[in-house]
Amino acid sequence: MSSEEAPRPSAEIGRGWRGKTDLWAGVATILFAASALYISADYGLGRAGRIGAGYVPLVAGLLLLGLGALLLLRAGRSREAVDTDIAWRPLLLVVGGIVTFALLLDRAGLIVAIIATVIVAGPAAYGNTILSLLMSGVILSAFSWSLFVYFLKISIPVWWF
Repeated sequence: MSSEEAPRPSAEIGRGWRGKTDLWAGVATILFAASALYISADYGLGRAGRIGAGYVPLVAGLLLLGLGALLLLRAGRSREAVDTDIAWRPLLLVVGGIVTFALLLDRAGLIVAIIATVIVAGPAAYGNTILSLLMSGVILSAFSWSLFVYFLKISIPVWWF
């Protein structure tokens, strides 16, 4: 055996609490779930044929609580180094897509808002072309219109006119 040591991860990546992304994601998820369960505690659950206002927050809170617990278990078992650098480009593009949707929904309608959102947020994933983004936007807007406007009869502006 040689006297040389095995190479170590550089720049303290993944060491200590800072590099435990699953740990912090689990803690945040559990806190969010606990707050959802606390806020919805006074809402009625209803009955099987007609669920009340508290049913969905209760189920979502319990599912999030379970997900947070799984993340904590994964963080405790993980020994690998984690690169904690933030990918700013995808983050900003996705946030920009959300803002685009919020600004355009009432002004331009559902169809235009969804297509614009896909075009703004789509480049967050590398390899998308403008044609693939346009096709995705058209398909997603058609699906959204059929689900929310046609089937669920939700009053959402479809076009600007």
